[in-house]
Amino acid sequence: MIEINKIHAGDCLELLKQMEDNSVDVIVSSPPYNVNIGYDVYKDDMPMDSYLKWCKEWISESFRVLKDDGRIALNVPNEINAKERGGRVFMASEYWQMMKEIGFGFFGLVDLEEQSPHRPKNSAWGSWMSASSPYVYNPKECIILAYKKNYIRNNKGISEWNYTEVDTVNEKGIKRVKRIYKDEDKKDFMELVFGRWKYLSDTRSLTKATFSLDIPLKAIKILSYKSDLILDPFSGSGTTALAAKMLGRNFIGFELSKEYVRIANERIEEYT
Repeated sequence: MIEINKIHAGDCLELLKQMEDNSVDVIVSSPPYNVNIGYDVYKDDMPMDSYLKWCKEWISESFRVLKDDGRIALNVPNEINAKERGGRVFMASEYWQMMKEIGFGFFGLVDLEEQSPHRPKNSAWGSWMSASSPYVYNPKECIILAYKKNYIRNNKGISEWNYTEVDTVNEKGIKRVKRIYKDEDKKDFMELVFGRWKYLSDTRSLTKATFSLDIPLKAIKILSYKSDLILDPFSGSGTTALAAKMLGRNFIGFELSKEYVRIANERIEEYT
C-alpha cells in the first residue's frame, strides 16, 4: 500500500506495481526525455529501443492504476535528436502511439508557449544555404492529454471555480437557478481549454531538469476536482506534488534520487 501525500524514494516501475488498480484520479508528469541530461542517479542516455520499451512499461502500469474515468497529462518534447543512439525522433508521436496501443483515449493536445523562452543555441543548419539536407528543428514541448476508459468523470466533485446561485425567471415564467462565476474565473477556464498554455519558465534549478510550476497547476485545475488523488511517477523536485497541495488535492510522488526527494519534501514543507 502506497501512502498518499508523500513523495516516495525508489524506481517508479517497482512503486507503481505496489499500487492498487483503479486508485488514481489524474497523472501529471514530465518523464525523462533520454537526451543525456546529467541526473545524479538516473542514466538519461539509453538506446532508443530500450528507452521506448521502458516507457511502454511505466505507461502500462500508469494505465492500470488510473480509475476508469482517470486522466493523464504528459509533458514531452515535440522531437529530440538522440544522434548515434537513434537519430532524430518524433517523440510526441512515439509517446502517443504507445499510449493508444495500451488503451488510452485521446483527450487533447496542448502546445506549450514559454513566456520567457531560453533560445536554443542551434548551430546545426544541415546543408548550408542549400536544399540538399537542411536541418529543421522544433525545440518546443507539448502536453498529451488522455483518458483511460470514460471521457466524462463518473463522480463529480468540487470544481476549481466557485459560483453563486441566483434565482431567475425566463420569458415563459419558468423559474431557474443560474450559476454566476467571477469574470477572472471564466477567463482562467477559457485559457485552459484553449490548446496553447503560456507558462513562465522556472529559473530556480533545484534539479537537473526544471519543470515549471505553471504547467501542473494548469493541468490539475482543468482535469481534476478538489481532494482528487494526483500521481507523478517522476517527481523530481516535487513540482506536481506542490501544485496538488496548493490546489487542495492529494498527491503521490515517486522519485529515484533520494537527494531530489529531500529537495521536494523541503519545498512542500516550506509551502505548508
